[in-house]
Amino acid sequence: MATNVPKKNKTAEYVATHIKKSSLSQKQISEALGFKTPNLITMIKQGSIKIPVYLIPKLAETLKVDPAKLLAMALKEYNPDTYAAIQSTFGYPITDTETKILEKLQASLPYSEVETPEELDAYLAKLESNLK
Repeated sequence: MATNVPKKNKTAEYVATHIKKSSLSQKQISEALGFKTPNLITMIKQGSIKIPVYLIPKLAETLKVDPAKLLAMALKEYNPDTYAAIQSTFGYPITDTETKILEKLQASLPYSEVETPEELDAYLAKLESNLK
């Protein structure tokens, strides 16, 4: 007998993992998102519903995960054509982790004066030698 249990998706697995890591109950998470019962959270974890895109920033904040990463993951999975259009227009989203790395890089090896392709090549060569 076949069941209609939805296949868990990558986004659902990611959210489920971080809910498990969280000290919050599903009821507390659902209340943080403005819902009275934890049913929505259960359905998101199971992959039976998609995370409403407008809730992703608040869910990421509640679970203490990077909102750019969660949004990109959800959009790639739920709406790949929309994600592709956004990416081709605005580029890849930069996560909080990547932002912190870039800030450290800028502090240790400033790149604000890099303007030409030649200056970029020289900067990248210097960066590469510093990383070795």
